[in-house]
Amino acid sequence: MKIASTIFAFLFGLSTVAFPQTKPKPAEPVKSVENEKFVFLNNGATVGMIIKSVLKADKQRLKLTDQQLPKAKEIITTAVVKYNEGVKQLKKSGMNQGKLRTLAIAVETDKVRDYKTILTPEQYTILVTQHKKMYPEAKV
Repeated sequence: MKIASTIFAFLFGLSTVAFPQTKPKPAEPVKSVENEKFVFLNNGATVGMIIKSVLKADKQRLKLTDQQLPKAKEIITTAVVKYNEGVKQLKKSGMNQGKLRTLAIAVETDKVRDYKTILTPEQYTILVTQHKKMYPEAKV
């Protein structure tokens, strides 16, 4: 009897380990902001594509160093996401040229201010000059 109960306990333990009753849930993929569709363009562009494009342009015009690139990507990502969300809100409430320009000025001005911490004075001067050409009404 003792041997039978030992064998039964062994088989029961083996069956619970080998054949679990519930399957563990697979980890849900984290929705990356970069895979989100860019609202303003209808050509299938994603936020990640826009970020990559802006980063490449900023790297060329500001001559960003390898140490500045990660922080610059962070700043650009924040700005693009903020702009994308703003356009979504404007589409809901009625978008017009004036509101869109105001949104662009606000986002770009914040981006310039955020860039100030990582840029050299020469790079920052280039950025501010180009920003004022594009948005003369902006206050940096």
